[in-house]
Amino acid sequence: MYAENYKRFLELIEKLREFEGALIVEGLRDEVALRNLGVRAEIIRLSRLPLAEIALIASRYREVMILTDFDRKGEELAKKLVSYLEGYPCRVDVETRRELKRIAKKDIKGVEELYGLYMKVVSVSDPQLEGFQ
Repeated sequence: MYAENYKRFLELIEKLREFEGALIVEGLRDEVALRNLGVRAEIIRLSRLPLAEIALIASRYREVMILTDFDRKGEELAKKLVSYLEGYPCRVDVETRRELKRIAKKDIKGVEELYGLYMKVVSVSDPQLEGFQ
């Protein structure tokens, strides 16, 4: 990750921590990584149910954040989920995933690696990062 992206990466991690809706992830390791980052929001794992049922469960929340992995499969899942959620009144956030992917794609392939990258970023001794640790 380029040094100029460190601050934005940490802001996105803080956004995840403060998110109060439902987060949709692919599997258990993704959920564990997010919990390690301090995320308290409801986390719905795709590995448990069909996408239509996931969308129905997620639609009960005012906001839903899709946080699938950054690979082709994750991209396809995100698109399908957006399609399934279109008819529901919840607000769907895919932008956070897009921005994380843009910033971190050279370093990680998915959500389960976010915590490790976070630990690397906060260990960098950069005065601009003070207050984000």
